[in-house]
Amino acid sequence: MLNKVLKYSKKASLINQILLLSFLTLKTSNLISAQEKVIIELKNFTNTELKSGGFSSPENFKIHIKATGSSLDTRNRSENLFAYCWIINSDTREKIWEMNKYNSTKSGKYSKFDDYLNLPAGSYEIYYTCPIFRYSSTFIHIETNIDHRAPDEIIDWELKRGFFYDLLNDWFGGDIRDEFKKIAKNFGVEILVDEKTPVFLFQPPVEFQNVLYQAVELGENKRIKQAFKITSPITIKIYAIGEITSSDNFADYGYIVDTKTRKRQWEMKPSNLSSAGGSSKNKIFNGDVFFQPGTYVLYYFTDDSHSFADWNALPPYDPLNYGITLIAKNSEDRKYFQLVELEQEDQVISAIIKVGSNELKSKGFTLKKDLDLRVYAIGERYSSRRQMADYGWIIDAKTRQKVWEMTVDQTTHAGGANKNRMVDEIINLPAGNYILFYKTDDSHAYDDWNSAPPYDLENYGITLYAATENFQKDWVQEFSEEKNEHIIAQIIKVKDNANKTEYFELKEPTRIRIYAIGEGFRNEMFDYGWIEDAISNKVIWEMTYSMTFHAGGSRKNRIVNTTLLLDKGSYRLRYKSDDSHSYNNWNDDPPEDAAFWGITLYKEK
Repeated sequence: MLNKVLKYSKKASLINQILLLSFLTLKTSNLISAQEKVIIELKNFTNTELKSGGFSSPENFKIHIKATGSSLDTRNRSENLFAYCWIINSDTREKIWEMNKYNSTKSGKYSKFDDYLNLPAGSYEIYYTCPIFRYSSTFIHIETNIDHRAPDEIIDWELKRGFFYDLLNDWFGGDIRDEFKKIAKNFGVEILVDEKTPVFLFQPPVEFQNVLYQAVELGENKRIKQAFKITSPITIKIYAIGEITSSDNFADYGYIVDTKTRKRQWEMKPSNLSSAGGSSKNKIFNGDVFFQPGTYVLYYFTDDSHSFADWNALPPYDPLNYGITLIAKNSEDRKYFQLVELEQEDQVISAIIKVGSNELKSKGFTLKKDLDLRVYAIGERYSSRRQMADYGWIIDAKTRQKVWEMTVDQTTHAGGANKNRMVDEIINLPAGNYILFYKTDDSHAYDDWNSAPPYDLENYGITLYAATENFQKDWVQEFSEEKNEHIIAQIIKVKDNANKTEYFELKEPTRIRIYAIGEGFRNEMFDYGWIEDAISNKVIWEMTYSMTFHAGGSRKNRIVNTTLLLDKGSYRLRYKSDDSHSYNNWNDDPPEDAAFWGITLYKEK
């Protein structure tokens, strides 16, 4: 009986071994058939802040994503990881997956993602970034930009300088660098697929079809200015990514101007932009714009931070297309688009540029025929936003009347600080003599900026260009006030405690224009002029407060610009000033036309 039991036990053991071997063979077979291969590996971010890879498949497929990132927030309160990855569709450029705190698991200082993603047939791009670093210790909690352009000083304290930041760097800079390099070498992502999945790799980004013009991967302080000509009505797709930090603070942005009207055919503005992913300041325009035949200029500017060269916050989802791209709707439309050279730069009528602080400059010019002029002016708006601090204007040299002025309402942002403003428009002036003026206050001007300068800082001031077709240079010439044949008598640039007289004679009844600037307050004049009959000593005309208007600058600067009919005879032109606030000795802001402080008589036609 015992022998039968032993024989049965041996048979059972043999059967179990056979069954176990069969199971293991089946299991191994299944593992082999499901074996994965790594197709993309983006790792070690100690020396770079962005890496990318592209992959595609002609059939629906599944990818396995293994990623290590970080928020360095042990309580998991931060919504955004500062080291993470995402995937976009190469054709639509839209994000289809992103690693975040909700789909990742905390593991000490790291966040981990290990899961599968089903994808339809197509092309995809994966990006991994680590542009900033969050550091925490017993004494300090800080978020800092990582700038790999300076390998020995990768920690960028947001470009702040001074004792506190130098001290901060001395105390903690080394610790932060060491900590960053220690954990950044473990950041990265792997993409795996079943070894039987047909996958093709490529270097992102997938190029757009029918590109007309492209300026991308833009770094800091870039100034794109490209003219193009449209010969037939077409619709162009514009794909532009930039940085908008507030409703009126455009850091990296673009616009397109019609050269004939100087009106903006298209521009990036809060109302037509949407989130570009990453930091909230990343914005995108992706839409169609219709163009009539004509010549246009595309402008795109970047400021001194947060660009493809170095992101100081999380980059957009499509970082390799940071900038602007113009795309034809179809290949047929390409023939209606042509890049051209700018010609108008050689057609300068008059210019006052690179204007420093506390300056008042003027230039005269003569138009021999009616002309369309392009006015291009850059200046500064006061913080009150109701008035310009640095601005330009044009006057008729004969009447001294303003024919154009740069006002707050007509300006747009000029880049840099919000107060930087610009005008770019077309005006028409009849033949005649004119004076171009530009005035600055005591701060924030060329080579003396107290905030971020405008993007086109070399043209800070005002420039007039000819905007008339077939313009000829001999239609314009310089004009000098000293050679103005219409002046009958003049007393200008009057100093303190002056009492001046000029004699003049009229051989026939003449209508004269009186242009006088002086000082007045509370219905009383302190610097003023008048006209006397040289024979009877009778006062024919006198500058009174009630007839004056504000002359710009201080409210006490007063101006008169009127006409008077004088009989044939001999006359005296008089001007008197008190002991303060006079030409080049101002105790308050000077008037706009400071050089004409005094009185001038012109002959009217």
